[in-house]
Amino acid sequence: MSGGLRTLIILILMFAGIYFYSISHRYIRKARRNKIRKTKLQKEDESRQEKIRLQKIREEKVWNAELRHKEIKRQFKWLEKLNEEIKKKEETLLKN
Repeated sequence: MSGGLRTLIILILMFAGIYFYSISHRYIRKARRNKIRKTKLQKEDESRQEKIRLQKIREEKVWNAELRHKEIKRQFKWLEKLNEEIKKKEETLLKN
């Protein structure tokens, strides 16, 4: 009887182990999926933040280029006025 009881206990433990393994396998698989999903979301978020950072840099460069463009236009206008004044002075000198 003791041999049969040992066999029964061993069989019960084996079936319990198989049952717990199958349950734990589900939880492990679910945890692995969640981890993969979290890393994917984190990568997407990092990518989105990088795109925003690069967009800000591009906008800043465009803004600086526009400022420089306006500054150059202003300087050209100033040079044109200066050139006109020089021409007027030359004309008055030539008349005299």
